[in-house]
Amino acid sequence: MPILLICLPESLISATCASSPREVRATARPTRTPSITGAELPARPLGLLAVIAGAEADLRPYGVRHPSEAIQVGRFLLVGQCLGDPDTIADAAGRADLHALTSLPGAYSWILADGDELTVFTDLAGQFPLYLSRHGDELALASHPGVLADRHGSGIDPISLVARIACPSVLPLWEDRSPYLGVTRLPGGRLLRVNRRSVHTGPASPAGPPAGLRSALAGAVAARCAGGPVSADFSGGLDSTSLAFAAARHTRVRGILYHHPEIPAGDLAAATALARRGIELTTVRGGPATLPYADLDCPPGGEPMRGDLAWRRSLQRIRAAESVHLTGEGGDALFGVAPSFLSGLVREPRRLMRHCAGQAELRQTSAFGLALRAWRLSRTSPAQALKRLGRRLLHPDAEDLTWPGAVAWWPIDGTVLSWLTRGARAELAARVADPALAERVDPDAGPAYTAMLTELRHSADAQRHLRELGAARTGVRVHAPFLDDQVVRACLAVPAPERADPAAAKPLLAEAMRGLVPGDIFSRRTKGDYSAEEYHGARASAGRLHRLIDESRLAALGVVEPGPVRAGLDRVLVGAPAPLGAMSQFMATERWLRDHRRGTC
Repeated sequence: MPILLICLPESLISATCASSPREVRATARPTRTPSITGAELPARPLGLLAVIAGAEADLRPYGVRHPSEAIQVGRFLLVGQCLGDPDTIADAAGRADLHALTSLPGAYSWILADGDELTVFTDLAGQFPLYLSRHGDELALASHPGVLADRHGSGIDPISLVARIACPSVLPLWEDRSPYLGVTRLPGGRLLRVNRRSVHTGPASPAGPPAGLRSALAGAVAARCAGGPVSADFSGGLDSTSLAFAAARHTRVRGILYHHPEIPAGDLAAATALARRGIELTTVRGGPATLPYADLDCPPGGEPMRGDLAWRRSLQRIRAAESVHLTGEGGDALFGVAPSFLSGLVREPRRLMRHCAGQAELRQTSAFGLALRAWRLSRTSPAQALKRLGRRLLHPDAEDLTWPGAVAWWPIDGTVLSWLTRGARAELAARVADPALAERVDPDAGPAYTAMLTELRHSADAQRHLRELGAARTGVRVHAPFLDDQVVRACLAVPAPERADPAAAKPLLAEAMRGLVPGDIFSRRTKGDYSAEEYHGARASAGRLHRLIDESRLAALGVVEPGPVRAGLDRVLVGAPAPLGAMSQFMATERWLRDHRRGTC
């Protein structure tokens, strides 16, 4: 159920309840109301929040009164998985202590009304996004962009939709945009402050230095085990398996392994062997119904997500879970490292060549070529890289994206650019040319840091899909400890080269978990590969996918050329190398647009 929060300069607060077509109105009378601390709430209506009440599992209002059954009006609203003590949270909210409220354990966003000022905080990863829209004198925030689009009559933003398909690595291009014109998504880790004079957005500044990664991870897992047995994804890989064993120090853990016997991903043997050390392993068998693209009638969400295409597979795992289920989402983003990390080693030639040699052997490419790319990248500013991206958008090539090609600020796949119309590419190029875009990128942070933030956002969106799917279909609360703010903050503080080792996988995670999990977990150098399921799923649903392209909503909006997309799908159908991520995002967007037309988004 979406949450709608409205801040009005008038004395009337109104909202449309998504569960009912009628409009529900409540008058916010300027009477004083006791707050959670015993003090009185300010009488001015600007300091009140109108909230559409619903079955939001991760919604906790503080200082709330109930003028009607449909609307709650309160002082502080917490959205997410905050692991802090309720009394501590209430005290910090009552004192409007922003440092304390942004430093609590867990992953969460919140909205605070303090006098005539409204303050909004979003979690670092962006797992619990909030959206903003202004119309006339009204400022509205919601957890679902469609609520705001309906309220303010906002149309689809097709350019932002195709930006997520063709430029998924260019975070500044789309991080604050939603699928709707005029509806802004607040990026992760932001503090929005609104009063009668201004609206200001900036990065949140938590009190004190980041916690140590080991203590942050241990605390994130322990807090989720306090209520009894939990389940966890258990592929035998590094991320989810580490969390499962860390949880087993506190409670009984059921490991959930997905395995398709006809299309094995390579996880079964490793997971079975490791589970003998104290994990209760449940193997969920895949079949035709769990393949990607098999069922496109995914429960509608606020934005198109790749996970929508394999939602049956995800749901089958979640149905086997305990009431609290842990995933390893975020592990690749935080503990892996983008190829662009090599540019941070150019001042250490020996170390650079050691890494280049190791990656060249692994990737079957040239060590000298990697070093040259790293040297060039180290001398390229974000603004220069954006200019090159703009030229490439206007004059696309057919160059596939490779690992060496990702030693760049903004790696994109040239073949996917050919899917876009000339007008769409020109519009994207115009957005890229906006000087404000380059100003949002910290050149001192480096391209690997920017890539990490990008992958973190993708992970947050993937986890959001799993969390909402679990809550809607099974009541299971799906958590991703790696995406807790304190864990994310600790990882962001580590320079990219320190997260890379040509001789070991995810050394930062291995060091943080040393002694907490069996050490030989980190001896595995392979990762389960589920791309074969995407190829099989596409072949099984080829007719349906071709119809999606033939009747493309994106083509009708003038932003996609069906022919090149069809050629890309044909490559998938014959098992040839293809941009699977872009194809999945395209199909998810087409499905989402159809839901939007039916009024279910």
